[in-house]
Amino acid sequence: MITVLAISAVSAGLASALLTNRSVLWSRATKILASTSMVAIVIIGDPAINGYTVFISAGLVASWFGDLALSFKGTRAFLGGLVSLALAHALYTAGFFARSTMDVASVAFATFLTAAMAVLILRWLSPHVPVQLRIPVAVYTLIIAVMVIAALGTSGAVLDPRIPMAAVLFAASDVLVARQRSAKSQVANRVVGLATYYAAQVLFAITVVSPPFRGDG
Repeated sequence: MITVLAISAVSAGLASALLTNRSVLWSRATKILASTSMVAIVIIGDPAINGYTVFISAGLVASWFGDLALSFKGTRAFLGGLVSLALAHALYTAGFFARSTMDVASVAFATFLTAAMAVLILRWLSPHVPVQLRIPVAVYTLIIAVMVIAALGTSGAVLDPRIPMAAVLFAASDVLVARQRSAKSQVANRVVGLATYYAAQVLFAITVVSPPFRGDG
């Protein structure tokens, strides 16, 4: 059943991207189906209760609300989605810290690499972002960066490659959303962006219901 839900999440996400310019209603409906499928993985999987599972599960729910908000147009909907997804990133970060202590070498390497990427992305986006959104976007980028660093740090301490893979995919999907909203609107942005986004969320959900997981919880 978990495999079916995982396929449903990614497939419905792709359908939503392809339907964007054809039917707003069907695009929204398939997107919510995708988001509901990723949350259902945790519900069906009936995971053990510990710090990691609680924070990641809460992050998935926050993402669900963010997806709903971003299915609407306008600055208020965008900001609502931004806040919900920023909360999801923060909850995931808390989950990584609950999972294990951080590996210092992994954190140092990730900080250098992620900080450089964040600066480049902000410089690229800045000319295309409305003035009233520049601070929220900068704060959101910082939250993403911290999440990626923490994902690499916890996986360095207790190996599980699904965690950093999911974190990087989530960050990549955010870059494509930003490109779609601010720089260049293309169907390809939505197709690749939603595919990477739901792949990331499904991976996070699967780490909750399927070990390896060792931590202090």
